[in-house]
Amino acid sequence: MSVQVEEVDVLRNKKDRKRFIDLQWKLYKGDPVWVPQLKLSLNEQFSPKHPFYKTAEIKSWMAVKDGKDVGRIQAIINHKHNEFHDENIGFYGFFESIEDEEVFKSLFQAAEEYIKAQGKSEIRGPANPSTNYTVGTLIDGFRDDPQIMMTYNNPYHQKLTESLGYSKSKDLLAYQLDLNFQMPEVIEKISARAEKSNKITYRKVNMKDWKNETEILWDIYNDAWEKNWGFIPMLREEWEHTCKDMKSILDPNLILICEVAGEPAGFIVALPDINQAFKQVPNGKLLPFGIFKLLNAKKYMTRMRVLTMGVKSKYRKLGLESILYTKTKKLGLDAGYNEVEMSWILEDNLNMNKPLLRMGAKPYKTYRIFSKNL
Repeated sequence: MSVQVEEVDVLRNKKDRKRFIDLQWKLYKGDPVWVPQLKLSLNEQFSPKHPFYKTAEIKSWMAVKDGKDVGRIQAIINHKHNEFHDENIGFYGFFESIEDEEVFKSLFQAAEEYIKAQGKSEIRGPANPSTNYTVGTLIDGFRDDPQIMMTYNNPYHQKLTESLGYSKSKDLLAYQLDLNFQMPEVIEKISARAEKSNKITYRKVNMKDWKNETEILWDIYNDAWEKNWGFIPMLREEWEHTCKDMKSILDPNLILICEVAGEPAGFIVALPDINQAFKQVPNGKLLPFGIFKLLNAKKYMTRMRVLTMGVKSKYRKLGLESILYTKTKKLGLDAGYNEVEMSWILEDNLNMNKPLLRMGAKPYKTYRIFSKNL
């Protein structure tokens, strides 16, 4: 039977949204590595009230074969990205499919035709729905569970995507490191020298002043990442929405802010890998029993993920990065974690890759952003 592609409205039609979300559970059932997301979080992502949609438009499709849902894709026109980077492109995201060339072709064709009809010259992805969320197709490192807010897919995705004329746009790396490693002497010295400066201070995030703290992080983030490939400044409302989601899972001991002469200058955010707890909730539902697993999440978590680190451009030669590395290592061990993932890192970001390799971190997963001219 041929493949049929049906447009679905995930933002306004609850039945369509449920179909779109539930497909993951059908495709990955029995996969020992896949970690289910919480359906509550996915429903929030596809709410028309989500601030992302203030500067973007989407179209979504489901593929049906033999009467069963077998694939999905979303086309994304991110006006903020095109304005910031002076580009004229569209994105695809939230892609899933069975291992079937016809299904892949049908879904990508739907996204390509829509994006081309909007006058765009290139399609890029996957972006779910942008670089400020989750991105990339996993192309190596399939033996280890994905960490919090990192993607996972079947190995056949790369081959079948490339068969449709897609090629590499950029690779993103995930580094793995045992927290009991010996910090390189050069990094310790730079950190110690920076700490001696009476202008440089560091502190943990103050949860009692969360709103103000998130403003500080937002300001640093948009400055520190401005020149990075694919970066899109986050609207204040979008940043607040993201921080609200993170607040329920973060460990305040793992978020550090550096200041220079009293001005916030850099930060590092590490999150407990709550995916280790989510794996105990295979249906993705909090009720009736999933909530108890999450309430006891700490006993499942042995690793953490450095989600982001940034230093304002004018403070990048003061050794703040070394302070953030050395202090986060100690704080992670003190909190009972024995492993850390640093992700994702652009393959050509030497300022990030070199220190991590010097620490002994291993690039153990690669995520690829694909692109195709239309």
